[in-house]
Amino acid sequence: MSGRSSKILKCLFTLGLVASLSAADIPAQVIIDVTVPGLTIPADFLGISYEKNALVEPHFKADNIVLINLHRNLGAGTLRLGGNKVELTRWQADAAATILDKKTGQAIIGRAPIDDLYGFLRATQWKCLHGLNLASNAPVQSADEAAYALKVGASSVLAFEVGNEPNLYVNHAARKDGYNCAQYLPEAQAAIKVIRAKNPGIVLAGPATARRTDHWFEDAVAGLKGQLQIGTSHLYALSGGSTNPQSANFPTVENLLLPATMAKDLQMVDEHRQAAQAAGMRYRLAEFNSVSNGGRTGVSDTFVSALWATDFLFSVVEHGADGVNFHCNLKPGSYSPISAVKSEATYTVHPLYYAMLLFHDAGQGRLLPTKVKSTANLVAHATLDASGKVRVVLVNKDLTQEVVATVHVANRLRSGSVRRLSAPQATAKDGVTYADTMVTANGSWKPGLSLQKAVAVHDGLAVISLPPASALVLTLE
Repeated sequence: MSGRSSKILKCLFTLGLVASLSAADIPAQVIIDVTVPGLTIPADFLGISYEKNALVEPHFKADNIVLINLHRNLGAGTLRLGGNKVELTRWQADAAATILDKKTGQAIIGRAPIDDLYGFLRATQWKCLHGLNLASNAPVQSADEAAYALKVGASSVLAFEVGNEPNLYVNHAARKDGYNCAQYLPEAQAAIKVIRAKNPGIVLAGPATARRTDHWFEDAVAGLKGQLQIGTSHLYALSGGSTNPQSANFPTVENLLLPATMAKDLQMVDEHRQAAQAAGMRYRLAEFNSVSNGGRTGVSDTFVSALWATDFLFSVVEHGADGVNFHCNLKPGSYSPISAVKSEATYTVHPLYYAMLLFHDAGQGRLLPTKVKSTANLVAHATLDASGKVRVVLVNKDLTQEVVATVHVANRLRSGSVRRLSAPQATAKDGVTYADTMVTANGSWKPGLSLQKAVAVHDGLAVISLPPASALVLTLE
């Protein structure tokens, strides 16, 4: 411990702010600069991405109160209708019923599921990033689908996303070996021309690329400059296809929490945001999650995923993205924040969902610069809202040691309260709470004010402990 840290702690002991600091605890200094607020967090930053064939099951109905509540808990979000199933979904306006061919995976959708989707969106007050099939080379159908969606739900449309992961078309047998961005661009341009001709003024997004080491995304947005308004790409922190346990990309709890994993992902966000902005587009991380290929049981469905996600959400908004969408296949044991039992029409939330609740609670207003001085794997983020409240988010990613953090803030802030994100253990799949509150069976979540724990603030200092594998929001007024 540094001499300065020792002096601060002695002062705090004198003030009665610290009861004890055991030899096993790790001290940390967290410095918040409230004088230079930065970027404003977009109100609709948070989102969920669903496979398009979820329309077939169906989930999105104006009377599905539980799923509506689960979305409304998160504020004004963005629902992405996308995934690989975009390219396996065919529009047929007059289809009498929604059909799913389980053998081929092809789904046929008509007006009815679109009516349901936009009724659901009106009930949640969310917008839609609506995916359109590109791989089938049927832009007239895509143009008709977009026209109908605009007719019934224009106020709920953020944009239409043209295609899904064209840089992986070869892997899915949608194109022959050798297919590249130079071949993709004229296809995308031709489809966009048809879609725009039928829908003047339509807002389009893309190229919805999967993460690769090449520069497909950068080349695609440059080639589609003036034709797309939102650049979108996808990211998974770890690889579900990795077979090497020694690889830093192998899906383990430890690898997910590594600072190097976060740094690598944020580098991609920076590169894609810069390329999109150079092409005159906003940038959205339209599909992301912890582990690719549906997630990894024991990693993606545990409380560790919530710790990773809390840090990732604030980090991505700090790096200038306009929004994110957690991918959700609605299956338990996966990376989904929400899973469903279709036969019973019931829904269950998983640890990741609680990180989204925390972000909605604390991700208000403008970002504040933060610094952390500690040997612990501790991260901090802070915001300043319109009323002058400062919210400090602390995430202890250390799986075994408690951290005692001294938070340095402005002297004008005199009182504090804390809400904790916690679970029985790092690998827990159940028993997760935020602000000591669980989501109810009807999908609602609303903690009482009495559940906010008071924290003493003296001379701009607040001291708070974080057990191993935990997070919290410290609100200062």
